[in-house]
Amino acid sequence: MEEVIPVLNDPSFAGLVVSLGIQQEIGSIHDQLADYIFDPDTQILVPRSVLRAELVKLRDKVGVKIWAEGFSALDIRIAGFRSLLHPDYSFNPNGSIRECVIFPESVAKIAALEGTEVVLVRPWGLNTIFGGFDVSKPYYETNMWELANYDTRRYAKLLKNRQVAFLGTHDLVSHIAGLKKAAWSELQLRGEKSFDLLEAFSLESKKLQPYALVLPYLLGVIMDDLAQPANYESWSRKYIFDLIFNSIQRRDIGSRESRLLFHFPPAYEELIDLARSEDIRAVEERAPAVFGQLIKELRQFSVLSTN
Repeated sequence: MEEVIPVLNDPSFAGLVVSLGIQQEIGSIHDQLADYIFDPDTQILVPRSVLRAELVKLRDKVGVKIWAEGFSALDIRIAGFRSLLHPDYSFNPNGSIRECVIFPESVAKIAALEGTEVVLVRPWGLNTIFGGFDVSKPYYETNMWELANYDTRRYAKLLKNRQVAFLGTHDLVSHIAGLKKAAWSELQLRGEKSFDLLEAFSLESKKLQPYALVLPYLLGVIMDDLAQPANYESWSRKYIFDLIFNSIQRRDIGSRESRLLFHFPPAYEELIDLARSEDIRAVEERAPAVFGQLIKELRQFSVLSTN
């Protein structure tokens, strides 16, 4: 199949893949929907241990049903989430949510109204849904995989084409619920500029080393943040994004540098924390110095390659 598959081009297949991705995650440590499911009576978070999911079919549509054992009503605190639920099967007579019945085909049609195309991304699906999913692992083994596979360029291309991946609970709650057409002009422009930058960066070298890929990967993390409705207007993320973008453009870390990275730079996490901070003054005062430290650490924790 193609690398990127629009859900509405093959809704039955895509519905099955997306529903399986969500069903596998529900109740596990990978379940990002679980962070927003509350008991409306007690206002307490519903325990992951009682969350259940199964695949369902309605005529030719494949979907997923999510519920909590022992709870007759659920309060799901995600802006725009209710509109993604099937109206006939998800609600109690009083309008409260009984269970979440979601059909990816319908979600894709709702997203299309906001000028966004929902897609499967084959390499990501193979690495997560069909990559040996294990509920006992504390995280998907994707970070170094994404870095080595230059996934930021792939992600930038999605934004450039006004596309959103849909493979699991993260995509559902963080990217699709609450989609707004008005935000996509800026997102698309960031995607276009980033794709052009990263394409030129990669063409300068026959093989990019992890050392040279840290900044592009960091750019992708912030880009993913900015593509989430909750962060559309995040000044701090935009500020950090521009720092990284300009650094790659200047080639502070060159694509042709033959260096082996032996330790991941600690300043990376500090920069991510700043990007996600709401303290604008702290970001302005600290971010340039932390970013400078990141560049120093990349050189400090790497050695020249003899190959």
